[in-house]
Amino acid sequence: MKNNGIHTMDGHRNNFFRNNFNKSPHNLERIIEKYKNLAKEALGSGDKVLHENYLQHSDHYARILSEVNEKNVSSEGPKTEPNKLSE
Repeated sequence: MKNNGIHTMDGHRNNFFRNNFNKSPHNLERIIEKYKNLAKEALGSGDKVLHENYLQHSDHYARILSEVNEKNVSSEGPKTEPNKLSE
C-alpha cells in the first residue's frame, strides 16, 4: 500500500509532529506572520492559488492561537479581590 510519504504506524497516520509542536502564543504569532508574508509574495508573483493556500494556513494557526489564549484565560480562573470591610 502506497502512503505518499506519510509515515504510518499500525495503519494510522503519525500525528506526532502535528500534535506536539510548540503552541506558545509568541511562536504561533510568528508562524501566522510567516504565512501572511508568504501569501503576499505569492500574490506578488501572480500565483492566486498559492496566495489563498498560505492565507488558509495563516487562518488555521490564528484559530489555534485563539484557542490557546482562551485556555490560558480560563485556566487562570476568575480573580477575586479580598473582601473589603465596609466602614
